Amino acid sequence: MGSDKENNPEGQTKGGLSDSSDDFSLRKVPESSLQGTADIALVRMGFTVSSSDLLFGYTIGLYFAFWQAIGVAFAYSAIIAVVSILMGLIGFRERTSFALSSRFAFGREGSRLPSFIIAAIIAGFYGYIIGITVDVFPKGGNIALIGYSVILGAVFLIISGLGFKRGLKWVARVGVPLMVLLVVVADAATISYVHGFGAILTAVPKDAGKLGLPAIIGLGVAKWLGGATVTPDLMRFGKNQRAVYISTIMEFLVGNFGFNFLGLVLGLGLGVSDLGKAFGLLGISALAIVAFVIQSITVEMNELYAASLAVSNTFGVKRFTTNLAVGIIGIFIGWYGVSQGIITSFLTFIGYIGYALPIIPGIMIADYFIVRKMHYPEGFEGLKPINWRAIAAFFVTLVINLYLGLYLKDTLWHSLPLISFFIYILLSIPQTMQSWSKASIATQTKAG
Repeated sequence: MGSDKENNPEGQTKGGLSDSSDDFSLRKVPESSLQGTADIALVRMGFTVSSSDLLFGYTIGLYFAFWQAIGVAFAYSAIIAVVSILMGLIGFRERTSFALSSRFAFGREGSRLPSFIIAAIIAGFYGYIIGITVDVFPKGGNIALIGYSVILGAVFLIISGLGFKRGLKWVARVGVPLMVLLVVVADAATISYVHGFGAILTAVPKDAGKLGLPAIIGLGVAKWLGGATVTPDLMRFGKNQRAVYISTIMEFLVGNFGFNFLGLVLGLGLGVSDLGKAFGLLGISALAIVAFVIQSITVEMNELYAASLAVSNTFGVKRFTTNLAVGIIGIFIGWYGVSQGIITSFLTFIGYIGYALPIIPGIMIADYFIVRKMHYPEGFEGLKPINWRAIAAFFVTLVINLYLGLYLKDTLWHSLPLISFFIYILLSIPQTMQSWSKASIATQTKAG
């Protein structure tokens, strides 16, 4: 048996309605705690207006010419936006975090599997963003790298522990505009350095031809699919459905695409496979440190926040405890990433997560919108402990993805949620027919 909080997502405890001290990590969000669309959009942009997006855009600029790079950034941003909207609608309609939303598809106990996978992946991103930030700091020995990582990790832990209202919302209001401003200054310095934007448009990428278009789009999807999957963590606070669409457009088609654009300008203009050296060429190393620290504070709060919510569902413990555990693991990952060469290490990491991560939103979207037609009359209390169809779909798809990527050398299709989406539907044909039959009867009864 789980704890009272696990078995009662509606928010009632023995002492009455629970407060938001644990940010409703194992409960539905009550109407009294809903947030404005502007604040949610700013927090969501804190995910994408980040050092990791700048680094990925920078990397695109090392491999592809300007207009190809623009096409890559737009293509994967659009794919991610679709997944994010669908996942966001689940969180908004049900007032549940990703971890609680996954119980609909995977079952009360079965949801521990996707929660653990998401937590591990986000913890990895959390660590790599620490590493990306540390990489622009003054170079030093191993002790310096460890010291930088520990200090940054401690700051992120403290702010994330404050939750949405006291932490994420207020830092995002200040941090996101400053992040954009500071990186625009860096781009202006780059354009001046290469004597005009025309040089960016005609620049020959440093590593042209070494990476195919499907591969870079696949990496882009894998990089941001984690953020799209945990969209319910923030959209459960939305006051209306418009918040899902507006904040998604702001996060992915403005924040993500926009910051990728800023990054690729740097990559094409400077052609140096090290961000620290790149900013050194511009003579703005001090500005780069300030920009990256401010960027990382906002995005790392979001990463740590989402990971801690997922771990809460996996192990049924308080968010404070999970914050601390994920934060400590992330500090180690950050040190490891920068010590191994941050760009190569980061691309390798997002390449590997593309095998397992896409399976989760594919199953959840298929179950919610197709198999169950957005209707769970049994509520949380009536859900099965484990939905074995979802578990089977996960592992069948994982085997297919590994075969596609490792044996057939596929670089795109295994990183999309489509395979698990269709496999889950195939395994759920009787349940789908039953749901749609009931919905049809209910519609006819209402009309009569």
